[in-house]
Amino acid sequence: MEWGPLRSSPSPRGGVDMDLTPWPLGEILLEQVECHPYLNQSKLLEFCKSKDIVLVAYSVLGSQRDPKWVQGDSPLLLEDPVLKEIAKKHNRNPGQISMRFLLQRGVVVLAKSFSEKRIKENFQVFDFELTPEDMKAIDGLNRNFRYFKLPFAVHHPWYPFSEEY
Repeated sequence: MEWGPLRSSPSPRGGVDMDLTPWPLGEILLEQVECHPYLNQSKLLEFCKSKDIVLVAYSVLGSQRDPKWVQGDSPLLLEDPVLKEIAKKHNRNPGQISMRFLLQRGVVVLAKSFSEKRIKENFQVFDFELTPEDMKAIDGLNRNFRYFKLPFAVHHPWYPFSEEY
């Protein structure tokens, strides 16, 4: 197997982290989309897996509800009773449950936070697993609800949400 040169990547702290671990030469395809329990992207995830494309999720915790981007009457994902109940069962918070749900489905998770406490909590998703019953219950929360609808671009010919995927 041939190994390629190393590359830098953006750091969550700002600046750049250098990864000193080599990786095999080859192409990695990524698709970055909004994905969370209210928009679980099941059909897109199935397609991506069938084509060896890595699905990367943003807005995994819902939204910070910035009125420039998100409607004020949008549902609060982290207040969902199902997520809260499962979080209580696992001694976690609803955000950790949302992230773990996506990770167990094979989705790469991007979580944004400005709080040191929350950033640390976001890393505490690798030492527990959701049960099949938990996964089914969370999957049942899907509403195909998109927090970021980009209304200013709806008439653009390449508006990304016109297609089923």
